[in-house]
Amino acid sequence: MKSTLARVLLLLLVLFSMNIYFQKMSIGYVYPAGGQRGTTFDIEIGGLNVQKATGVYFSGDGIKAEIINENNKTTTKPNKRKFDDQSSPQLADRLKVRVTIDNKAIPGLRDIRLHGAKDISNKLCFEVGQYFDVLEKGSSTLQKPNIVSQLPATFCGQIMPGEKDYFSFSALKGSKIVAYTKARAFVPYIADAVPGWFQAVISIYNSKGREVAFNDDYRNNVDPVIVFEVPESDTYTLMIHDAIFRGREDFNYRIDVGEIPFIEYIYPPVGKYGNKQTVKIKGVNIEKDIVKFKPDFIGKKEFITNGLGGFISNPVPFLSIDKSKSLEDYSKKMFLEKVKLIYDSIVKNDFRKEYFVDLERNENFVAQITARKLGSKLDARLILKSMKGDTLAISDDIEDPIEGLVTHHADPVLKYIPKYNCRLVLVVEDVLRGSGVDNFYLLERKEESANFEVFVSPSNITIPKGGTATLMLDVVSQDKKTPKLNVELHGLPKGFKTSSLELRGNKWEISITAPKNAKLQKNDLKVLVYKKAKNMNDIDETHQAIAAENMMQAFYYTHHIPVMNLIAEVVEEAPFSLHFSSDIERNLETPIVISSNDTVVAIKVLINRKDGFKDKVTLQLGRKNKQIILDPVEILPDEKEKTIYVKLNIPKTANFKGLVRPISVVGTVNGQIDKKGKRTFENAQFRETTPIVLFKLE
Repeated sequence: MKSTLARVLLLLLVLFSMNIYFQKMSIGYVYPAGGQRGTTFDIEIGGLNVQKATGVYFSGDGIKAEIINENNKTTTKPNKRKFDDQSSPQLADRLKVRVTIDNKAIPGLRDIRLHGAKDISNKLCFEVGQYFDVLEKGSSTLQKPNIVSQLPATFCGQIMPGEKDYFSFSALKGSKIVAYTKARAFVPYIADAVPGWFQAVISIYNSKGREVAFNDDYRNNVDPVIVFEVPESDTYTLMIHDAIFRGREDFNYRIDVGEIPFIEYIYPPVGKYGNKQTVKIKGVNIEKDIVKFKPDFIGKKEFITNGLGGFISNPVPFLSIDKSKSLEDYSKKMFLEKVKLIYDSIVKNDFRKEYFVDLERNENFVAQITARKLGSKLDARLILKSMKGDTLAISDDIEDPIEGLVTHHADPVLKYIPKYNCRLVLVVEDVLRGSGVDNFYLLERKEESANFEVFVSPSNITIPKGGTATLMLDVVSQDKKTPKLNVELHGLPKGFKTSSLELRGNKWEISITAPKNAKLQKNDLKVLVYKKAKNMNDIDETHQAIAAENMMQAFYYTHHIPVMNLIAEVVEEAPFSLHFSSDIERNLETPIVISSNDTVVAIKVLINRKDGFKDKVTLQLGRKNKQIILDPVEILPDEKEKTIYVKLNIPKTANFKGLVRPISVVGTVNGQIDKKGKRTFENAQFRETTPIVLFKLE
């Protein structure tokens, strides 16, 4: 009897552990979203299914975390919402975490994720701060603010619907006070809000209640900053609220306040790799306004400098380019030559600069401005004119999908092909009619605009022992062209198999399959994408794919938000795994050739079941495809394999010869089916996938 009871209890335990397998974790906010170096403090993480977490990941070094209330219950949303209720079920769950930051940790933003026995969450940002934190204590007013005993300090809070938060502090006459806000920095896009982020507004009042400083957007940044010289020794009060008085838990903020180092901009914001660079700094409370250094990187990184009191400044962008490129400051000749980069500023009140350009017949001329991406105030427009003054081409705002955090894509790219040899005039002008050194820009002349980047998402995957996970590669190019690319994955242990490593489209899936004896561990991956050289004299062009989260803004728009690392974690064996027949899986990179006369293709799918798992599994294609269709098919509990019949939908009039499609088969258990008969993966109890196999139409 005891033996039977024990077996029943064991089976229930197995089924319970399986039941939580596909519960996805999602972080909606972290509060407070950071803390001071050298301190230990508690944070609240709100989101969906966050109680499933068993640990916390931070990028970088110097942070430790311990979950202190794993049994916290989900907050349930009332059936009838009040008129001003802006709550979201995506923020319903709560998790308490105790965080310790080493006093030598590097200040700045880090990635934070949760991980559980079978899952890794999305990432948000978490700050390693330099100043002690002052958390809001309930409701505050201008007459009864939160009292701050000393500066510098970081004011922390959450804005609820219609709420304003107030913090009071003392300041001496002549001191240069900075109020540096981070709000959108922590949650860059909110899916169910318009605008799709916390639009913070800050003001500072004196003891008589008169406003002495105000800011909404700072330069081109949504998060506000106030820099002001204190007119009189007094008690001042800072107020923060949302511009249109929305609010809920994910409208949280951190405001660094005091005589802290702050950079407004640097000039020039660009230099060459390995060359000595002199940078002039415009800012307050900094040690030096001129800094010399040698960039040891290629690309865009954050520039910081030392400030008064041993503190470190805020970061601003700096672009380091390869030594092979020609980079010049403003030249009196004002000629823009081939493969040339010029950095310059519009400093005069005519709000424009002109450059001569000599072009050859049928030459692909491309001129590109980089300004807003480097922190410039310039809203540039490019105009190409003849020597007589006729306008030949014009370019204003060009969206750059590589810059997922930019809210206004103001940098133009102009293209022109002349019909004859000619000398033309390229005009750079500021649409906003501004001028000054901080209206700087980098002007580049190129022979083509084949710039592309590759994003890989999700930035965190879990691979069950013996199972498969997929990554999506998204190729973005300014000229909409997708080059033929190959992929290499670095960081996988021995025995792992990959497939679909030759990209044939701007969106492409690759699969990773773990062996049954894989070690349970977290692996940091690097995805390299390279374009093969056209001839022996050229070299391969290699890009490292950017790990990213795909975030929705304002119910519709989606953006690639870069993260600091790509994580693949091996977890325990899933309730079941799916595979193709051994002859297919031995040659996953060799496409299955399909004749244009075929209407149905038979493929065998194998299922490996864990002991105690007896559910039926419904199969369908992992990704929708107009040319290849699979109606839902069930694998019954007593079946170990299933032959599926893939239907081909290829119009006779269309030319699909040579077309290659990546195909995977997904198995779900207890997923909801809508009225059209489509499987809803997100509501499935379990979801597993086969490796990807390629179909080639001939």
